[in-house]
Amino acid sequence: MSDLISFTNAKFTDSIEKAKFIYYWIGLNIKYDDNLLEKKSSLRENNNEYSYNYYPRQIFEMKKAVCYGYSKLYEWFLTELGIESVIISGYIRDERNHYVDLRYDSDYTHAWNAINLNGKWILIDSTWGTSLNQEVSDFYFDMAPERAIITHYPEKNKWQLLDKPLSLQEFNESKFINPIWFKVGYSDIPKIKNDSKYYYFIFKSNPNEEWLVNLLYSVDNVNFYKLRELNKVIQDDYTILRFYKSIIPKKTYFKVNLYKLVGENYTLKYKDVINFKM
Repeated sequence: MSDLISFTNAKFTDSIEKAKFIYYWIGLNIKYDDNLLEKKSSLRENNNEYSYNYYPRQIFEMKKAVCYGYSKLYEWFLTELGIESVIISGYIRDERNHYVDLRYDSDYTHAWNAINLNGKWILIDSTWGTSLNQEVSDFYFDMAPERAIITHYPEKNKWQLLDKPLSLQEFNESKFINPIWFKVGYSDIPKIKNDSKYYYFIFKSNPNEEWLVNLLYSVDNVNFYKLRELNKVIQDDYTILRFYKSIIPKKTYFKVNLYKLVGENYTLKYKDVINFKM
């Protein structure tokens, strides 16, 4: 471990480059302990099978961890490099779990980091960034707070790093957005507006025109259907999907799939990229 610290200090002078190097080193060298994850609900955190996650050297030698272990190892390396780091505990939502219920969602507890660079705190999730989809690995280093809060809900509101922190209710009422939405070129969080007759699903148009947004709805969050008479309008660099309010039940779930132009046809590339309810 000391050799890696010495190498990092010799190779990089800028703190953010050191932090990024360790982030990617962990991603290449530490594997997620899937077997332990499967047992998580039946294990106490002081159980011997879990306890190695509290000890950076054991994680380093075993080359595996769950989220707390990733965060603990990252914190240790950053501290050794002279960079202030903390572990954040909280809850996450993903494609399996769009809404957090503190009574039942113990399987969705999570840990990530905040580090202090030149007086500014930034958010980092070395678990999600390095053990999940490699297409979005860089998204989880220096997560913008307004994007981190889409999926990560910390126990302490101050670690949202937002001027106006969200309540849990506001978090659950906001849209779940897979980072692939941003990676393929969409730059904002879509908004829903309405008037007496229509709903409008509005987002900034993607300069990469090979992508197509497919908006679906459901009354049970299981079976999704196309919106009848959906109208698409491009206006001032924004795409507006307009549909009748009269066809939408009082409680409705929505999701967005992304299609990509392949040859002359659009084919489904990413499912469940955005989920929300009204």
